[in-house]
Amino acid sequence: MFRVFSCLTAEHDWRLVVLAGLVCFAASIVAVSIFHRAVVSRARTRLIWIAIAGAAIGYGIWATHFVAMLAYEPGVSIGYGLVLTALSLAAAMILTSGGFGVAVNNSGRWRAAAGGGIIGVGIASMHYIGMWALEVPGHVTWSPGLVLVSIGLGMVLGYAALAVAMARTDKRGTFAAALLLTLAIVSHHFTAMGAVQIVPDPTLENDTLSLSPGFLAAAIAGVALSVLGMSFVGVLADRRLATKTRRFEEIISELSRARRQVEDSQQEIQDQKLRLDTAINNMVEALCMFDAEKRLVVCNERYARLYRLPPELLKTGTSHADIIRHRVVTGVLKSDTSEGAAAQFLSKLAALPFDAVSSRIDEFADGRLICVTRQPMAGGGWVATHLDVTEQRRSEAKIAHMAQHDALTDLPNRVLLKERIEHAIAITRNGGLDLAVLMLDLDRFKEVNDTLGHPAGDALLRAVAARLRDCTTETALIARLGGDEFAVIDYVTNPAVEAATLAENIRKALCEPFDLGDHRVTVGTSIGIAIAPRDGEDSDVLMKSADLALYSAKSGGRGAFRFFEPELDELMHARRNMERDMRDAISSCDFELHYQPLVNTATGEIRGFESLLRWHHPERGLVMPGEFIPLAEETGLIVPLGEWVLRTACSEAAKWPAHLGIAINLSPAQFRSKELVAVIVSALASSGVAPHRLELEVTETVIMHDSEAVFAALGQLRELGVRIALDDFGTGYSSLSILQRFPFDKIKIDRSFVNELSSASSDAHHLARAVVRFAVSLGKATTAEGVETKEQLDILREEGCAETQGYYLARPMPASGIAKLLRRSAKRGDKVAVRAA
Repeated sequence: MFRVFSCLTAEHDWRLVVLAGLVCFAASIVAVSIFHRAVVSRARTRLIWIAIAGAAIGYGIWATHFVAMLAYEPGVSIGYGLVLTALSLAAAMILTSGGFGVAVNNSGRWRAAAGGGIIGVGIASMHYIGMWALEVPGHVTWSPGLVLVSIGLGMVLGYAALAVAMARTDKRGTFAAALLLTLAIVSHHFTAMGAVQIVPDPTLENDTLSLSPGFLAAAIAGVALSVLGMSFVGVLADRRLATKTRRFEEIISELSRARRQVEDSQQEIQDQKLRLDTAINNMVEALCMFDAEKRLVVCNERYARLYRLPPELLKTGTSHADIIRHRVVTGVLKSDTSEGAAAQFLSKLAALPFDAVSSRIDEFADGRLICVTRQPMAGGGWVATHLDVTEQRRSEAKIAHMAQHDALTDLPNRVLLKERIEHAIAITRNGGLDLAVLMLDLDRFKEVNDTLGHPAGDALLRAVAARLRDCTTETALIARLGGDEFAVIDYVTNPAVEAATLAENIRKALCEPFDLGDHRVTVGTSIGIAIAPRDGEDSDVLMKSADLALYSAKSGGRGAFRFFEPELDELMHARRNMERDMRDAISSCDFELHYQPLVNTATGEIRGFESLLRWHHPERGLVMPGEFIPLAEETGLIVPLGEWVLRTACSEAAKWPAHLGIAINLSPAQFRSKELVAVIVSALASSGVAPHRLELEVTETVIMHDSEAVFAALGQLRELGVRIALDDFGTGYSSLSILQRFPFDKIKIDRSFVNELSSASSDAHHLARAVVRFAVSLGKATTAEGVETKEQLDILREEGCAETQGYYLARPMPASGIAKLLRRSAKRGDKVAVRAA
């Protein structure tokens, strides 16, 4: 490399070296620009541009070489052989053209490397053929290493130049590629010049046909300027032509796109027309359009079929009057088919507003209903749709009927009843007529429904509806309010007689047996009667009054009718107040438990206590259980109240000696709660009372309501160890069958029999003793309640009754009195302690 550096600095004129570099760079700029043009040209044109690019860079390489040789001063006179000099120019042009061609026409990943290698070979061929043309009086020797390096530099930098030229076609890419190509040529030349050494030999002379440096310089300048100038002018002209061609092609492309858009638009119009025709002809509604002159514009197939229009009436421009006249005279519409009827119908249509939406219903001769809706259009005319609404109207009528009638009996329901009562009251205001409102409730319907099943219950309700229709007049309205509740309203002139007669007829009709197929049942009814306007002047008040009268009839023993009386409203108001107060008392724990001892009849020993509920009302004072317990059972308040009793009694019993039990009464309503067993278990667990200390008292009424469920619950409790007692023994008709079905632990003889033990009537006395004797004979623990005299106690002791309770032994006491009673019993002895209390 030192040889290259010394050759460049000592043996060359720097001014000519710079000139050679500029010539080389200018030729490279032209060649790369032409190469870019060749890349975007078609096959045949591309070959021409590749040849021009090869010629341009070939001339540039050749000119660079010989300009640089002019700057070379070896110390001897030099000349150039004409033939080899021309051959070096041809080699440069041919090989560089081949390199460009390989790079452009191939698609492989190594095309830039292959093309760059060929260009490097072209640079080397030009240089060494040109050096071969050198004629000097001496011998030329070469350094092989530098020769190889020079060739390698030309090939590598030629590859780099082609790679950049192919990757980027902008100005910066052109400049970078030209610079790399210049470096390839210049680095090869000066490395190769460092590899040569001239040894002078005076015996040798130059050829007479050799070119002198001055002539060669003029030739180089002229050829280089002409070739490069023409190439550059060609490039500029081609670029201008390419720009115009590109603009022309863009115009052609725009015209082509516009033509395609027009074609697409026409096709879209055709498609939309097809879709519109399809949509119109597949509409649910029949459709037609008329212009401002009342002439047909368009209609669909459904419209033509609906009105059976012939082809001549379907043409565009057909008069609206002609189409309407066809509907009438051909009998499509339900009307007279005369011309006069057609003219009358046209006049009716002419009166419709044409500037607003209108709708009407046309009835066809075959019973169909067609809804015609007109929609005005801007500028006059209208669009009309014709929709068959026959099924819709039938469905609406059916829905309206269902909304106002009972599905089971097809009688009017509460909604329609209220409307009819309001209408009837308006008539009664004119005087002369009164309105009787009868509320009915079937007796023993629940027994039929529970024992025979819901299908039998439904059949019974339908049969009741049929009998009500038979025993009422045509002016009467019968309604079912739900469940087994019915209502009848009718006009009366003499309410006391006519309403009572109607109620009696209904009562007698419903008391007759009903044949339900496999079963024959008898129910009966209770009836409440209210009269308008005497008992109310609106439907709500009248129905409420009739309900109160019905409640009074049911309370009186069922199977009867009652007229409304103002006192009933007062009683119901008091009942509602008590219910409200009871709810408040439950939430604020205003109830209290008293406890009555259960005493061993023989020894007087206290065996336990029965819990008795008391209510100290802030205004009424002490309210006895007989007043509020039935209401609590009816309203369902007995469930939370009973749970409070269970928890409170068990909590109090936990404070007593372990041998004392606690007895608690259970209501039928409590057994309807699925949580009863869980509540009892929870009360025992939270209080710590052993299950065998708890005794639950149930009546026959409890078991009769739902015996299977009650027996199942009682069985679970007995398995836990809880004792079960049958209360009020002897008052029902099924005591013996109940005793056979469930193993009660105790039987409690009702107080009514205990009272008869001291009766003056011998029959009553003997019957009472027989009941006590029978209860004892069953072999179960027996308790007699309601003992109020010593005589009763002695008889019970004599008959072997194990346990007694009553005022004679001890009155019910609050929890605080139990401790005193137990202390007295411990001091004085069990027999006297209880009596003393």
